[in-house]
Amino acid sequence: MKQIKKSFTRAVAVLVCLACLSGCFDRRELDTMGIVLGVALDKAEAEGEKELTVQMANPSAKSGSGSKKKDGEGGGTSKAFINVSDTGGNINFIVREMQHKMSRLIYVAHSQVIILGEELAKGGVRDAMDFFSRAPEARMTVYIFVAKGKAGDVLDITPEFESMPSMELVKTLKDQKITSHAPAVTEFEFVSTMISKTTAAVAPIVSLEENKDGINVLKVSGCAVFRETAMVGELGEDETRGLLLVKNKVKAGVLQLSVLDTPATVEIWHAKSKVTPVLYTDGKIQMQVEVKMKVSLGDQSGTVNLAAPNNMYAIASAAETAVKDEIQRAVEKSKELNADVFGFGEYLSRKFPDQWKEMEQNWDELYKTVNVNISVKAKADGSGRINKPLVPAEA
Repeated sequence: MKQIKKSFTRAVAVLVCLACLSGCFDRRELDTMGIVLGVALDKAEAEGEKELTVQMANPSAKSGSGSKKKDGEGGGTSKAFINVSDTGGNINFIVREMQHKMSRLIYVAHSQVIILGEELAKGGVRDAMDFFSRAPEARMTVYIFVAKGKAGDVLDITPEFESMPSMELVKTLKDQKITSHAPAVTEFEFVSTMISKTTAAVAPIVSLEENKDGINVLKVSGCAVFRETAMVGELGEDETRGLLLVKNKVKAGVLQLSVLDTPATVEIWHAKSKVTPVLYTDGKIQMQVEVKMKVSLGDQSGTVNLAAPNNMYAIASAAETAVKDEIQRAVEKSKELNADVFGFGEYLSRKFPDQWKEMEQNWDELYKTVNVNISVKAKADGSGRINKPLVPAEA
């Protein structure tokens, strides 16, 4: 009898488990969904309205590229993506209106990028970003960009290497790690900084440039600077790297320099920074920025052997001067824009919480007076597979 009860209990447990595993109450079949991989937001012609463009994977595409089929090959297109656009006052409303034109439900959980048009960005992006921050399906790991011109045009190019413009844009951004000329900013980072009382948000800039065949291709370089929720200016390539150096986000980069009157490129292959706030008794604020990095010779012109051990100091010195200049230019530009892109206010609030309570309300004015003391130390090591210029050996 005891064995029968034990067997019965096990059978009930198995049946309960099977019932729980029988299916998902909120499942969605793949062939009913429009998988969104990229989003573009622009200011519409009508006052107070926005234009939303969503890029979705084309399940019927037979080609892996963004090219069109030639005549006689079955007609239609073989694009791997479909772009759908609509306008309205609120993003959620526009998304719902788009369903009138589509046989599949828009699904944004797999979106890779959100591109903000320049005109929209300058007018403020708080309302535009509200939907993507609020929607349960939307992920906060998507990358944010600001487009020079219209954001929708970026999603309409013919990609060169990837199947879809949105994927090409993401991979182009990730490849910036070898130059550090553009920041990689997720939606979470962007929104968190945007609503900060002190720190100014930034986002990489994407533009379209014509190649030798007259076709628009993507270029990711520099960053847009926001104060509160509106774009107020830009940092160029070198200024952006100066910003990233201070924020300890540079893993690699290349400097084009003159070393011992010889044109050369110097590779940054490791960099580490430290920011220390100092508050003097008279109320003056100083930020001590220390950068330590390792560099190596990338290539050179001329016949001077820059790779010689006694010339390594010159490579390090030239790199130190160049990096210090990039940081200084970034600081000056941020003060012109009155935007604390470095987060210096956050450093002060952590180290001097009591004094910060008095400074916080006037930080916009105080930031312009902050003295930034920059110290850069470089160690030069390495010259590649050769240790001297390609010149004939002396007899």
